[in-house]
Amino acid sequence: MRRAGAVETSTGILILIFLTAIACGVYIYGAFSQDGPYHNRSILSLFHSREPSYLPKGLGVFGSEQTFDSQTLSNEIDGKADLYLSSGFVKLTVRRFAKKTDPKSWIEVSIYRMRNPADAFSVYSLQKREKSTPLNLGVSGYGTQDAVFFVAGPKYFEITSSTRGLMKDMKVLAQNIVKEQPRYTAVKTDSLFADKGLDKSSISLHIKDVFSFSGLDHVYTAEYTDRGIRVTAFISKRKSPQEAQKLAAAYGKFLVENGGTGVAEISQAPGSKIFKVFDTYEVVMHVGRFLVGSHDVDTLESARTIALRVYRKLGKTQK
Repeated sequence: MRRAGAVETSTGILILIFLTAIACGVYIYGAFSQDGPYHNRSILSLFHSREPSYLPKGLGVFGSEQTFDSQTLSNEIDGKADLYLSSGFVKLTVRRFAKKTDPKSWIEVSIYRMRNPADAFSVYSLQKREKSTPLNLGVSGYGTQDAVFFVAGPKYFEITSSTRGLMKDMKVLAQNIVKEQPRYTAVKTDSLFADKGLDKSSISLHIKDVFSFSGLDHVYTAEYTDRGIRVTAFISKRKSPQEAQKLAAAYGKFLVENGGTGVAEISQAPGSKIFKVFDTYEVVMHVGRFLVGSHDVDTLESARTIALRVYRKLGKTQK
């Protein structure tokens, strides 16, 4: 029997290498094509990623970590960057993970590092999705059909996926991430507002230029239902009772300058004012260090009822 010559052996090895290269190329093209889970990710980065300790079993890292600062944030979230930049944004970190058995099933974790916990809660609350379900993570968080959102200290987290079938993995991932964070608890915003008629999931924090008034900042809002009418209540804690009183006067002046008319006062709340602004009503009051009121309400009675309800709740905390 004739043994294969050196030329034939070399040729065979080259063919095997060529076929292997084709197979790798097909796989990488599928992963990085427009429809692939790793579109726009660096190919070289696939082989230089270490799995983080919070990663659930069955998921693997695919691609390197990406970071964005204030100059490059709009490249990642075009159209929404202004909200973050005006709320103390520091850095965004993005990592993508995939099922080891199915690379097309991926999960992406976006971590927004903000200046402080209040800024992080603000972007979390103002970005809140509709039809969400609260999650028991030990911090403020909720889930939708294909995503998880939560806030821990100065960080706001978004976990999104390519398919609804990954919700279990996303919840475990969120729980693991929270465990690795410094000990932060859920922001206790609902303790500011009166319970009756309150939609706790609606509580939001607005950092600046609230209700289009440049003098109004760091305002919590919440939605109430009163006799079938949706009412927005607001609270802003100031440095002193004097500051709260001055801010109430300045905001009232702003309303008048923009078409509002003072129509009434609330006898149970000294210094309170009710304004009619075109076809809606606004109540402005102060109690202790708090500016309090209701905003853009369809009826005077509901505007008055909810504002007074919140006023009385805060009045009890001042004693």
